[in-house]
Amino acid sequence: MSTALLQELHQEIRRLYIAGSELAAGDFRLKRLLPQFQQLGERAPVFKKLGEGVASLLEPGSAGGAAPGVQLQEITLLLESVLYTQGVTSVEGTPGPLPDRTFTLQTKQPYRKLAVVVQALSTTGSGRYEIVVDAFKEGIFQDLRLLPLAIAALNDPYSEIAEFTMTDILPSYGPEIAGYLFESFDPSGGRSEVRKLEVIAKVGGEDYLETIFRAAGSGSEEVRVAAIKRLAGHEQYIAALLDWTTDKKKAIREAAFSALAAGGSQQGAQRLVDAFTAKKDREMVAHALAHWPSADVSGRLAELFMEELREAPQENVDKKATEAAWNGIQPFLRALLQGRNPQLDEIYSYVISEYNRFSALGWLPLLDHAARYKEETPTSADLQELQELEKQNYRYLPNYFRAAQQVMTPKELFNQFGGTLLNKLLSYVKKEAKDAAQRDQLLIDTLERQIMDARRVTYDVLWESSRARQQYSREMMAAEEIAGSWDPRWLDWFIQHDAVNLASAFARPGHEGVRSYLLGKLQEQPKRRSNDHIPAIFMGLERAGMPEPEVHELLMNVLENDKGYNPYVFDFYLFDLMLRLPAGYLSRLEAILPKYRYESKQQLEYLLNSMKSAQ
Repeated sequence: MSTALLQELHQEIRRLYIAGSELAAGDFRLKRLLPQFQQLGERAPVFKKLGEGVASLLEPGSAGGAAPGVQLQEITLLLESVLYTQGVTSVEGTPGPLPDRTFTLQTKQPYRKLAVVVQALSTTGSGRYEIVVDAFKEGIFQDLRLLPLAIAALNDPYSEIAEFTMTDILPSYGPEIAGYLFESFDPSGGRSEVRKLEVIAKVGGEDYLETIFRAAGSGSEEVRVAAIKRLAGHEQYIAALLDWTTDKKKAIREAAFSALAAGGSQQGAQRLVDAFTAKKDREMVAHALAHWPSADVSGRLAELFMEELREAPQENVDKKATEAAWNGIQPFLRALLQGRNPQLDEIYSYVISEYNRFSALGWLPLLDHAARYKEETPTSADLQELQELEKQNYRYLPNYFRAAQQVMTPKELFNQFGGTLLNKLLSYVKKEAKDAAQRDQLLIDTLERQIMDARRVTYDVLWESSRARQQYSREMMAAEEIAGSWDPRWLDWFIQHDAVNLASAFARPGHEGVRSYLLGKLQEQPKRRSNDHIPAIFMGLERAGMPEPEVHELLMNVLENDKGYNPYVFDFYLFDLMLRLPAGYLSRLEAILPKYRYESKQQLEYLLNSMKSAQ
């Protein structure tokens, strides 16, 4: 006897137990089932009896009849008796040995620790990633009870959790996890199966190469791409990789080129050169070579690079021809990005010597690339070329300056860039004066990137913040390092050119000019002064030797009286300076608290609470 209809009726009966038997009258779900029971009732009395019970629920009888609740009980008793006698409890299939697992995982963690991780991996919402990472660092994932959740996390909707599971959590279980994942691996699946394959390939070793190879040939496109890349460096699969470089699907060809580039075989190198020369797949070959450069391939491509540069248009007459030539040149820049050899030295010297031609074609990225190449390990000849290039276009001043830093002494560097007699003479010519000012500003910007962002520091957020508990800040170069590696005349040059950030960084005790200059900048109207300069100004005053009590009073005056200074969050340096304020400033800080909002207000509240606690 089929129990499907009986199970459906049982489901509706359970619903009525919850909703109430009085609601059974006229219930459309029961009406839909009644004709089927009546039809079966013609052959089986039990179905006839059940049909009568359904009818009695749909149409309650006279006042003398049973109540709906009693009728519901009677039909339930009959229905469950039938289900019990007709149900099947045996397990299908042939009994066999249980799978043998070699995991050494244990269950020693207290459940209160596991509960937080279980909730993070079985729910959605913010903050879960940090919980998972911290739990992994503490070794909580070595508890066997978290293994199923760790595997399920490969499909977590928050991709960072899924990726972290793939790269860190599952590989930490060792080679045994590969076999466990293989049992449920579906080559026709999507992103979660790709991650599963990545773990198998990472920890499974040679034992699963054939599995990966089969997935590379017959899986979904996502799985095939991942599997093909994992075959890199295995000689027995080179023929298949070569064949896949001609696949109709672009993603498959790209994966095959990447695998050949990573493998480093002679056959792969030849195929890469041939595909690059043929131009059809030049972009994807260039992308592969940028990640896995080869000296052999670079040398052979360099010859082709020079050939195409020489054949490029002399003038930008035919726009389409110029664009087509440029589309062929661009992949060389990517493919040879990490290469350094005499051929490339010659090529980029040629590019610089042809500045007028290539700039007229609009190929400034090519010239930019040549300038960056020359500045990396400059010789005296390279420096001369960069100097000539900078004369034609001062956009290359940063390249020339950074190259000169590597070969000149601090004194020579300042003499070359820090305002020569020639610059003063040029200032009398209006056009030249404008160019000189733009050149100076470009030099200032270049120096600021070196000096003001010298290093990145991490600090803990002490106040109540809606942001992460750790923040990052950029710190200027240390005063000792500046004194040891830079010419002291730069400070006067920065003051002369109103470079407030750099003047602050180069400030030193005994230089009265810098102290007066920084105080004057601090007193400027907000419209003329950038609020971003305020932290640097206070650093500069401290480096100039201003006593800390004077610095404290000056900072307090800014907080009280500067209507234009109301930052979202106080800079890390300024906040640290505020934490050193004496307790005598407590009342003044309380008075200015209503002026500030957002993170800066929370910082002030933390400061006030710290002062009160210390009393």
